[in-house]
Amino acid sequence: MDKSATGKPVSLPLFMGALVVAEILSAFELSMLYAAVRQLVADFGDPVAVGWIITSFLLMSAVSAAICGRFGDMFGRARMLVIIVVLSIVGSLVAGFAAGIGGVILGRVIQGTSGAIYPLCIGLIREHCAACSTPILIGLLAASMTVAGGVGIVIGGLLVDHLSWRWIFFAGALAGVAALVLVRIWVPRSRPAVVPRGANFLGGVLFVPAIVLILLGINQGAQWGWWDWRIHLMLLAALVLMVIWIRSELDAEVPLIDVRLLIRREALAAYLVIGLISLGAFQFLLIWSFLLQQPLSTGVGLGLSATMASLILVPSSLVGLIASPAAGWGIVRFGSRAVVALGGIILTLSWAFLAVKHDSLMVILALITIQGVGLNIILAAVPVILCRTVPVERTSEAIGMLSVFRATLMGVGSQVVAFLLATSTVVDPVSGGGYPAASAYSLTLTYVAAGSVLIVAVSLLLSSRPSVAAE
Repeated sequence: MDKSATGKPVSLPLFMGALVVAEILSAFELSMLYAAVRQLVADFGDPVAVGWIITSFLLMSAVSAAICGRFGDMFGRARMLVIIVVLSIVGSLVAGFAAGIGGVILGRVIQGTSGAIYPLCIGLIREHCAACSTPILIGLLAASMTVAGGVGIVIGGLLVDHLSWRWIFFAGALAGVAALVLVRIWVPRSRPAVVPRGANFLGGVLFVPAIVLILLGINQGAQWGWWDWRIHLMLLAALVLMVIWIRSELDAEVPLIDVRLLIRREALAAYLVIGLISLGAFQFLLIWSFLLQQPLSTGVGLGLSATMASLILVPSSLVGLIASPAAGWGIVRFGSRAVVALGGIILTLSWAFLAVKHDSLMVILALITIQGVGLNIILAAVPVILCRTVPVERTSEAIGMLSVFRATLMGVGSQVVAFLLATSTVVDPVSGGGYPAASAYSLTLTYVAAGSVLIVAVSLLLSSRPSVAAE
């Protein structure tokens, strides 16, 4: 047993169980709705508005991860986690009972606050658990997030097929109630918060509109065209706000987001790794959704149904149950450099092989699963690296900003991948529709493999020294 901030013993299995259920809630809310997009378009008849059901959640998720993560550091992570879970339940009910598309979007915005659950949970692990067990416990939490994301797509599909899309939100509300009960019972309260006077609240939140403008610009670029003046204005305004934010936080006596912590060598390397993953390997859902479901008549795709395609992707999530905790153990034994390099090598080899051979279902299934090993290793290792770098009292802040960085570059990466897939097309003789050609898939897969090589290079910036604690 560990001891809580109040000195009371903490039952580690119960404590971790509550955090895992809370994180599963967050992952489900992100992934399950992807299965309902087609039915939502059929019900509301507006593909653009339905797209905002996804986009609004991602925007709020990215913003809340950093802001609510930081507030958790300042005012108590356990208290903030309870607030976030309650908001998640409210958002699910608002969306589930909404009569129109506007109500669904509003519910998704409220749901999006669940983006703060992961950074808050990592902060709670570091706060209440022994330092020697922290890397492995963070790996377990990362595994729950990855597995829940993969399984959530399948569950969402079943709910849509047998009930309706509204039951995705009702299921989310039930999961939220379970998480709320467990968190209240098994997660001890955080250490008494000491909120420094003169914190730079106003200047510290300037990154929020900047990130929103970047993601909006990326999202609208495909519709308006990348040369549209509105896109350029959004991105320019975002750049100006980011510069003002950085200057404000550097000059502040008590910064809300401590930029100096985020540019330390190990922290910077962690951000670079997650950035490369977001631009490349994290786009696997987009790439494989195209290839696996592309009609056989095009001579390139595998012609699977949406359900079968989602099932093919499940093993890459399930391997996280082993790979993620193993990554935490590996950092304790061998250091972060070796673990991240191993993950990068696995990703490089699997994506490079697929760039050459991607016309066999069995080969794709095997290599997607292998990719899942590399991806889960890195996703578990990065938060552990940050915990070794930043003070305990700023843990959730650093992990929250990592989520912001990841969401922003995932938006950029999706546009890059979409562009590469469109470089060469074939026409389906049956439907007359255009699809990516074999050369376009090879180019895209090579791009992801090249990004994975850079991950191996960036790992050289990390410590080669084994560590049993976040320092």
